[in-house]
Amino acid sequence: MSSTPRIGIVALPELIRDPDDHDQMLHYVVAAPYVKAVRKAGALPVVLAFVDPSDPTDVDELLDSVDAVVITGGCDIDPAFYDAEPDPKLGTLNPDRDETDLAVARALVARDQPTLAVCRGIQVLNVALGGTLVQHVDEHMRLDAYNLDVHPVTIDAASRLASVVGGVEIGVNTLHHQVIDALGPSVRAVAWNPDGHVEGIEVEGAPHVLGVQWHPELLRHRPEHLALFRSLVHAA
Repeated sequence: MSSTPRIGIVALPELIRDPDDHDQMLHYVVAAPYVKAVRKAGALPVVLAFVDPSDPTDVDELLDSVDAVVITGGCDIDPAFYDAEPDPKLGTLNPDRDETDLAVARALVARDQPTLAVCRGIQVLNVALGGTLVQHVDEHMRLDAYNLDVHPVTIDAASRLASVVGGVEIGVNTLHHQVIDALGPSVRAVAWNPDGHVEGIEVEGAPHVLGVQWHPELLRHRPEHLALFRSLVHAA
């Protein structure tokens, strides 16, 4: 067996239409930039497809198969999971994915397994630990600048995030329209954008679990962002 660390990337369940027969089939998929970032960081990417997230055995067996985990970005989280009514600007939902991501996030925290939660992932992590979200903010979905600096993020100098990226300020992209509102009881904010929104979190009792609101996999050509993936390799 290879000694190269294995980084699990949590797959999302998605119905995909076959272009030939026009039928739909459920697939478990991950976006290619996460795979490329994990590989560039020196690890083996492994797609984690959780068949039954309500079964702790299913979750534990899959998490046991990898050394570290990435929880990825994507669609909005159903506000029912944090006891809120839907905002009119709420985007696409995927309840099956919510169930999986939330169960996986709780298990990762309980295990303190090295974890990087990205964009939707940081929101999943906060909701899984009892926090809430702002369901819409304007001007933070900049698809045209997905691999460029859009705004700076200020980082707590005493945080693990600062030690990982090598400083207390970093330029980031912005590809979201929701942000963290109330923090979960064990969640600590460690980074903020100029609007005061939380851009990075750490978890008390789980020092190897880290969440960021931006997309470092799309900025993997820059060492300070690739460092987030390299930290998983180092911790694995």
